[in-house]
Amino acid sequence: MIRFVFFVSLISLTVSNIDARPIGRTLDSDATEYAKDFKRIFSSPTRFSNSQWVTTVAIVGATTSSFLIDEDVRAYANEHRTPFLDRLMPVGDFYGKFLTTTSLSSLVFLTGLAIDDEETRLTGRAMIEALSFSLLITGSMKVIFGRSRPYTNQGHMDFNWFELSQDRRSFPSGHATSAFALSSALSVRVNRAWATAGLYSLATLTLMNRMYDDMHWFSDTLMGAAIGTTIGIAVGKMVNKEAEQKSNRIEPITPLEFWKIEIAF
Repeated sequence: MIRFVFFVSLISLTVSNIDARPIGRTLDSDATEYAKDFKRIFSSPTRFSNSQWVTTVAIVGATTSSFLIDEDVRAYANEHRTPFLDRLMPVGDFYGKFLTTTSLSSLVFLTGLAIDDEETRLTGRAMIEALSFSLLITGSMKVIFGRSRPYTNQGHMDFNWFELSQDRRSFPSGHATSAFALSSALSVRVNRAWATAGLYSLATLTLMNRMYDDMHWFSDTLMGAAIGTTIGIAVGKMVNKEAEQKSNRIEPITPLEFWKIEIAF
């Protein structure tokens, strides 16, 4: 998909009488960095420290424990529907949609490319990477676990394993993954307290919407949020280091560090 976005952007800008040669070199460079970041992300567990493994196990443990309250959370959400929430929750649904997140990230990337603004383009690429990397993980898990969605009324422990039906692709939540991946990557890139608060508020609204609409269990959304946040922050940090390296301000990119979240105020 990313190569398709690169290809379409190159064609559209060429047709618009923009010199495509430097754009082509930029796209080639971004595609190369995308591949490098992909390798860093998915090989990182081989470089985890003991503390990082402890944090990983804690997150998995918290998600596993949340299975115990899935039915209670579903009942609470169904019993507390209000006209106000009926109007508010679609905002979360919209923010977490695949079309929304991919369109927004592509728009930011293409805008930076068109106006020759490296910071904007790198922010768009960070968004694209965060989404594609995290959704690859979530999409694979959905098929492997084959968990039934709440509205099927099969219960929160109904796992069918290697299932392609949409009714049995509940775990983890794709909307929550997308929302938190996008918000996390943008938060790291923008690096402003107000932006961090707003972005994570939107992502949290998406998480709530999935339970409010009876599309996901609480544990689905929790795991999706964990995946999206982890990948989004990691990608944001890598792209920040790349930008600083290009500006000759710091040493070359060091191995990726998961679970170290820093928010500058």
